Amino acid sequence: MTSSNVSAVGERVGEFYDQLVGMFDASLYGPNIHVGYWNSQEDTTNLEEAADRLTDMMVERLRIGAGSRVLDIGCGFGGPAIRLARTTGAEVVGVSVSRKQVEKANELADAAGVSGKVTFQYGDAMDLSFDDASFDAVWMLESVMQMPDRTAALAEAARVLRPGGRLALTDNYEREAISEERRPVIENILQRYLTQPPASFETYPAMLREAGLRCTELLDVSESTTKQSVRRLGEAMAQNMEQLASKVDPEVFKKLKPAEGENMEMPELGYLIATARRPETA
Repeated sequence: MTSSNVSAVGERVGEFYDQLVGMFDASLYGPNIHVGYWNSQEDTTNLEEAADRLTDMMVERLRIGAGSRVLDIGCGFGGPAIRLARTTGAEVVGVSVSRKQVEKANELADAAGVSGKVTFQYGDAMDLSFDDASFDAVWMLESVMQMPDRTAALAEAARVLRPGGRLALTDNYEREAISEERRPVIENILQRYLTQPPASFETYPAMLREAGLRCTELLDVSESTTKQSVRRLGEAMAQNMEQLASKVDPEVFKKLKPAEGENMEMPELGYLIATARRPETA
C-alpha cells in the first residue's frame, strides 16, 4: 500500500508514532502500547505484566487456534501479535500507519523467532489492501479510537473478516456526562494524543451492526484498566523522566509530558471491550 492510500488523519497518526518510536527502548509497558488490566486496587502487578494480561483477555475472545489467520489493525510494536501467535499457533498479520513501528515490530518478531508466522506491514485501517473474507479473526487494541470514522473502520474490518469470524477491540467511551467546564480540558488531552472523541457505550452495538457485525459482548472494564493505568503510568514516568526524554524529540516530548499540576485522569471517559461476529449470511 502506498502513502497515497493513507488518509490525512492516518498520515498524521503515523508521523506521531514515528516520532515516538524511540520510546520503544524505554517502554514502561514492555513491547505494548495499550493499557494494563488489574484485578483489584490492591493488585501490585507491574505495567508490562498488566498489559500482557489484557492481551490475553483479548486472545481468549478471538477463539482461534493453529491454522487461523488473524489481522492486527494498529499493531504498534507488535508485542500483542507475537504473544497471540505464541499462545494460539495462529498466523498474524499486523498493519500500522507508522513505518517505524512496522520496522520495530518486524525486528521484534525476528528476535522472537516467529518471523515466519507473524509479519507486519504499512497500511491504513480505512483502506486495507487485503481481499474480502481473508481473515478468521481481527482485533483492534486501542486503535479504533484514533481513526477518523469508527463505523467506516469497523466496516472495513468486517469486509476482510470471513463469515462467522470474530472481531475483538478496545475503545474509550463517554462514561459520565462531560461538563462544559471539563470538555476543553479533555479535548486538549485527546488532541495531543490524536485521539478521536469518545464513543457511546449504549450505541456501540448499533454501530457494530451498521458496520456489518453482530455484537456478542460489550464489557465496561474502566475500573480495572484506564483508571489504574493513568495513575501507575504517571508514577513510572516520573521515575524515568530523564530516560524517556532522551528517547523522543524534545518538542514532541514537551507536548506529551503533563504540565506542572496537570491531572491526566479523565474519570468521564471509560474503557470498553467489545466482541462481535460477522454473520454467516447477509
